[in-house]
Amino acid sequence: RERERDRKIGPKKFSWTAMNAERLQRLQAWMDEQVAANRVAGMSVLVQRNGDTKTFVAGLRNRESQQPMQLDTICRLYSMTKAITSVAVLMLYEEARFDLRDPVHKFIPCFEKLQVAKSGVYTSAGESTLELEPLQTPVTIHHLLTHTAGLTYGFLADRYGISQMYRDNKVGFTRLECPGQNPTLAEMVERTATMPLLAQPGAEWHYSVATDVLGYLVEVVSGQNFKDFVRSRILQPLGMTDTDFFVPPEKRDRFAACYVHSAAKSFDMTSRGHAAQVGFSLADDGSDFFEDPLLPSGGGGLVGTLQDYARFCDMILNQGCAPDSTRLLSRKTVQLMCSNQLPGDADLPQMQCTSFINLPMQGVGFGLGVSVVLSPAAQQLLCSKNEVAWGGAASTCYWIDREENALVVMLTQLIPSSTYNFRRQLRVLVNQSFE
Repeated sequence: RERERDRKIGPKKFSWTAMNAERLQRLQAWMDEQVAANRVAGMSVLVQRNGDTKTFVAGLRNRESQQPMQLDTICRLYSMTKAITSVAVLMLYEEARFDLRDPVHKFIPCFEKLQVAKSGVYTSAGESTLELEPLQTPVTIHHLLTHTAGLTYGFLADRYGISQMYRDNKVGFTRLECPGQNPTLAEMVERTATMPLLAQPGAEWHYSVATDVLGYLVEVVSGQNFKDFVRSRILQPLGMTDTDFFVPPEKRDRFAACYVHSAAKSFDMTSRGHAAQVGFSLADDGSDFFEDPLLPSGGGGLVGTLQDYARFCDMILNQGCAPDSTRLLSRKTVQLMCSNQLPGDADLPQMQCTSFINLPMQGVGFGLGVSVVLSPAAQQLLCSKNEVAWGGAASTCYWIDREENALVVMLTQLIPSSTYNFRRQLRVLVNQSFE
């Protein structure tokens, strides 16, 4: 039986027996280089191994005011929200509120009569040749957790033009996707259900608004507002005091600015290659994050700090236990969450996803809300088998390595996350330091 550990995130005496001190300094040098080369305004990294923690900081959280990046800087987490929402779903699953095989329409009726793209293409110009067919199998909760429901995002591109249809119909849950809107979570889920699916449920992997739909599922099943559920059941027990769906007035001075390179003509999540190093433009003025949203995005709505998110990762690493030994999930549920859930133990290319935000997906599967490394050799990357991970639109990332008893969180604020190869470089710099 695996032994549970009671550990706390925070300042500790760092044990150099866990990592090579000289080699780990390469990480700080790399971070300083990214700032000096104008690739990012600032960034922070937390590395924990065997319960010991080391933090690194470089650059500024706000170039305009010259405020430094700090450990308590609040950043847009975007899709790093997904793992937290997935944990909320699994907490209800443990209460036997539903089966993962249950059709979503059992709880959200508008999902019963979805249609699926079959051929042709949708265009905004009114020359659509898109042909649809009915569902062959219902969309299940498991499909939503694994991004195999056939949903998509409006900022992506696809063979049928469905993502363009999302944009034209203002389907989106985050401030990035649909600024200026004020629908409720229920209203946006209803709008999503009017869009065709990209593929029959379970047939292909497509990154999508599925986790936002799961946020509404939490609300329906629990009878509690989704925001309140996340706050009371996850954030508060873990001591994530600076993480929420908005930034209150007393914390706004710590809220980082978010940037795009000024070479970019417009915000484009699917951009390929590297941005020219010609300076920065603000991606937003931050004000959209100053009010508690009517539509909380389970897929990308949270803001938080480096150490807060490390507390969440530590709970997963610690088999579902909070630092004070409060159990959020069982050991078995965490194992299920962190195991590959794709059919036939497939990796993402076998599910029609060969790359994502310029990252190769060979040897990577998907669990319940997290990616799972199936083969470091296939990834051609210094990492561990069964490592779970994900990231956010502003170039943030995390991973949890149970083989090495380690976790890593990186925060920065640069959109889009495909701009630079930070995530693979960071894995090398951290893992080459392990003794």
